[in-house]
Amino acid sequence: MKITYSSFQLIWAILISVFSWTSSNAEDANPPDHELLLIIGGAGEPKYEEGFHSAAEAWIRAANSTNARLKVVGMENGDKNDRDEIESWISNLETQSPIPAWIVYIGHGTHTPKHTSLNLRGPDINAISMADWLDPLERTLIFIHGGSASAPFINRLSKSNRILITATRSGEELNYARFGEHFARVIESRNGDSNQDGQVSLLEAFVATALSVETFYEENKRLSSEHALIDDNGDGTGTPADWFRGERLIKTPKDDRRPDGFRSRQIAFIASEQESLLSPEQRNARDKLEAELENHRSEKATLEEADYYEQLEVILLKLSKIYLASVGDS
Repeated sequence: MKITYSSFQLIWAILISVFSWTSSNAEDANPPDHELLLIIGGAGEPKYEEGFHSAAEAWIRAANSTNARLKVVGMENGDKNDRDEIESWISNLETQSPIPAWIVYIGHGTHTPKHTSLNLRGPDINAISMADWLDPLERTLIFIHGGSASAPFINRLSKSNRILITATRSGEELNYARFGEHFARVIESRNGDSNQDGQVSLLEAFVATALSVETFYEENKRLSSEHALIDDNGDGTGTPADWFRGERLIKTPKDDRRPDGFRSRQIAFIASEQESLLSPEQRNARDKLEAELENHRSEKATLEEADYYEQLEVILLKLSKIYLASVGDS
């Protein structure tokens, strides 16, 4: 069937109308939307400990406000081995799951020619070990390192279906980084919803946080010692926040590399009312179809017009079925 302009409008009208529905009888037995490991590193000094704990508490409040399964490491009293707890949490994750797994680190980082590490109470974790532990995972993984010397984790952990955010653009930015604390506040407050869809995507949170950190340095008349990066396309090359205006990419790579930003636009820690209607399986299927749609649009110039719109219609109808099914499930 050849899609016409009016039928194209009808499909989107169906999608919009479905999104306007709300659920009043959601079941308590739903699986979590996220599995979150929150790591608080060794502070070293009381002035840092206050900031770390404040950021951790913001994440905990955010997790409690949504459907997240939370594990916190580094805030308990006593002589616990944080490294072993972290390795255990990762090893117990299902390797394949529609539920995103999050690892959020709030703390200091160190970098030497041999190793880049998270500074924990007790033995540290370097990027090589973390990469080995995470290697079996095929599910979506979000890794956020809000501390100093964090960028080399992008080189080690980058892989398809992963979103990596670091406070710095290199291992040489060794000064105390504020990005992690600002990011926690953005996640909890949900400030930064640039497209006004009722939720703050990871990309929006990244851009809003980088702007907040930049404002801090400007207001205090200090030279910025941290420059955040995001990598969500698996190429191991992070993109700075000033390449985006909200969720819109305003700069492009000079070579043929795919730009970052698409995958991180699809995920929000605290979902909107409409997004909450979707199960993790439905979101996962939706995200794959949106990626297929994005690729299809990029091939428009190489296809006959009729073929392009026919294939477009197939993808849009699959998307509409997901949204209709989510309303039926609720």
